[in-house]
Amino acid sequence: MNSKLLRKVVLCLPLLFLLAAGASWSQDSQDMLKSYLRNFAIASLEVKVQVVLDAGKSGSKDLGPLYLRAVDYVLENFSYLETDQRFRTLAVAALDLIRTTGFADARYSVWKLFQTDTSREVRESALKALAVIGKGDAEIAQNLTLWLAAQNSVFQTGKVPDVPVILAAVRTLGALGDPVAFPALFAAMNLGYTNDVTSQARESLLAIPGDYRALFNGILRDSSLAEKKLALSMAMESARLVDADKGAVAEFALDVGLHTAAADNQSKTLARELRFLAAKALTGRKWSKATPLAIEHFDAVLLEYERGLADRRFLIEAINLLGDMGSHEAAVRLTQYLILLNSYTEKVREFDSTIVLAVIENLGRLGDKVAFDDLQYVEYLKSYSPEVLAAARRVRAGLKWQ
Repeated sequence: MNSKLLRKVVLCLPLLFLLAAGASWSQDSQDMLKSYLRNFAIASLEVKVQVVLDAGKSGSKDLGPLYLRAVDYVLENFSYLETDQRFRTLAVAALDLIRTTGFADARYSVWKLFQTDTSREVRESALKALAVIGKGDAEIAQNLTLWLAAQNSVFQTGKVPDVPVILAAVRTLGALGDPVAFPALFAAMNLGYTNDVTSQARESLLAIPGDYRALFNGILRDSSLAEKKLALSMAMESARLVDADKGAVAEFALDVGLHTAAADNQSKTLARELRFLAAKALTGRKWSKATPLAIEHFDAVLLEYERGLADRRFLIEAINLLGDMGSHEAAVRLTQYLILLNSYTEKVREFDSTIVLAVIENLGRLGDKVAFDDLQYVEYLKSYSPEVLAAARRVRAGLKWQ
């Protein structure tokens, strides 16, 4: 071989090596997967872990089936989980790589592993993976929601579940974003787990898209009375609800508070408090469609006030709510109450001027002439205070010219 030819061969060798290496690096991903799966199948448990870890170092996004096979292998040998830590090491490695590659086909096996193994490390890794690969899967969201609801029930009995796993579950449900999780997340937010769980549950709750009016109404319909109160308060503070939706939620809450069967004194108290909150939330909204409920609430509060079960301020709030209704029916009911007050004052010569004034002022706000005669009758009862007499005269004068 002459010197020129030799020199050309020497110069081409590096290029040949590079081409050979390039051909190796560009090996078909399916062939790579088959190779890893073969090695995983014949390897011992300890080597299986190394195969999975080595596959992860490749950075390939096409090795999801290998990681799924590793999870399934752990499930097939679940009876050894408590006695051989290497199974959990394999599970965590596979779960983390399933999350990294976003291999959604593994989601049901991942969920099964979450249910099968109660160890914190495996469950947290499974939940982190599900937060990525479970999106859009209603079954996964439903299953995890049911699991969280069960943990909430356990917590309420006084037992303390694995709080870090609760936190991971709450975070995952927020990532999944399925409205089915709303009630369970709401409960987790208010049960008093830890500050971290409370904060994350609220964040996850607000991350869920959907009809917030319907979601809050669902809690008002289906949850405990204590949670109904919290739901109403949160709904009234929510930036996700427009004013009309808040009015509708408050109306529904008032309906629930009036018509929820309460068997014991504690439940009756909670139902009453829900009504008070709903009435206050409706006040100022001119929500006339709630007139029948407002009248029913007023009747209930009046009876409770007379029995010493409600403070005067709640009766006045109920009167103010009627004044906000802007309806003839509300004016009729307040006029009927004024007739009762006039009769009582005429016979007993005792009255609560704050209540009488509230009735008169709200009749003025309603501006309905149905109250004219009975406002005039107030002026005949000189046992009323000058302030009450003046208010009745002023409001009646306003009705006269309407």
